[in-house]
Amino acid sequence: MQFAEMIKEARLQAHLSQQGLAKQLVTARRPKGVWATYIGQIEKGEKVPSDEVCIKLAEVLELDSNRVLIAAYKAKAGSAEGRALYSKMMRLMSDPVVNKLLSSEEPLDPALLEVLSNPEIAALFGDQPWLEAVARAHKKQQERDVLGLLSLVDVMDDKQWRMIMGIIDTWGLERPD
Repeated sequence: MQFAEMIKEARLQAHLSQQGLAKQLVTARRPKGVWATYIGQIEKGEKVPSDEVCIKLAEVLELDSNRVLIAAYKAKAGSAEGRALYSKMMRLMSDPVVNKLLSSEEPLDPALLEVLSNPEIAALFGDQPWLEAVARAHKKQQERDVLGLLSLVDVMDDKQWRMIMGIIDTWGLERPD
């Protein structure tokens, strides 16, 4: 959704007139709010407000300030490169892992950052069967020592691995892809 449309739609949902919204946009640089005509210009896509006004718009219209700012940046950019950057930023902002990291009060553990910077580990985040297996293992962790089993698998040699896989085949269990 484009910035102008986002603001107009949110204003209408909040049952505010352009005048009513303008009066609520009180900022340090605009202690009396903004003009209603300025709101009209924003909604027509003729003007893109400052970051300060964007944040206040988000607050008054109960929108996510990050999304409002990103949409404003896209509107300001206008170029293909700016639109591509906007698309990447929106994908990141909708990623639950990124949102969890951004909203965390605790600083990130450097060891976690090191693990996440590994391209092989990063690729696993895009592998749906792997993510589902990890989620199932996490749920079972209370009743089974999944991490202990992974530690054993980690130290197996090829012969031991083939033997375990042979047992799985004998039992008729379905192997994951």
